[in-house]
Amino acid sequence: MERVAYMFDSSKCMGCRGCQSVCKQWNDQKTDPTTFTGFYTNPPSLNPHTRMIINFYDDFTEKQNFNFLKYQCFHCGEPACVKACPSGALFQAENGIVAFDVNKCIACGYCHSACPFGIPQIGKVINKCDMCYSRVIDGSKSDETSTPACVKACLGGALYFGKRDDLVKQGKERVEVLKKEGFTEANLYGENILGGLGVLSILKYEPEKYGLPKNPVFPANTLIWKNIMHPLGLVMLGGAAGLVFLHRLIQAGNKGGDQ
Repeated sequence: MERVAYMFDSSKCMGCRGCQSVCKQWNDQKTDPTTFTGFYTNPPSLNPHTRMIINFYDDFTEKQNFNFLKYQCFHCGEPACVKACPSGALFQAENGIVAFDVNKCIACGYCHSACPFGIPQIGKVINKCDMCYSRVIDGSKSDETSTPACVKACLGGALYFGKRDDLVKQGKERVEVLKKEGFTEANLYGENILGGLGVLSILKYEPEKYGLPKNPVFPANTLIWKNIMHPLGLVMLGGAAGLVFLHRLIQAGNKGGDQ
């Protein structure tokens, strides 16, 4: 199965937040009351009831000019959250989508700590963008492409969904157009980092201006826990259980010999 992805073009986004609203509706997420504090991003950050937000920026240039970033799980090609999850709640599907099973989640928070972006939110269970996994999978079963709700709702044509390789090519072409229009910092964010992101972003300015790490890395301590300490702990636990079992067998043998 080919890897799917969606791409956000910041140069076409109007900041209408239609994607944000339909995400709430499709995933049956409740809304929380907020207070205006001078920033237009609302709610101000991801939370256990909010999978994605549109971030507003108005300080990139001397002349006020709004810029936007669609912020949610980036569906890493090598997802540290999946590697860190001890219960198997998080998984990477064959098409590359990083999804989760709430019935397996133990709300430990390891996924949040492992994520280079700190995306997964933990309430009673995990909450994050799953690229409308159920919609996409239903479409693939009928040999059709079911579009994620946010992409389908975009009024400005700033969101695209499809095969990742096709979107990378399309994104690079768009970046070249933006550079010719004077946006010399234009770039396609996510092509190669972290195994290649499943959510690509066409940015007019450097990633750091949007609060994105230019070269994100996996937290070493989380991967050490998953790759070394956790398996070692299981081995030790298994060894201890084996010793107890052996001890009981010896005791049973001794009692039998005394009779």
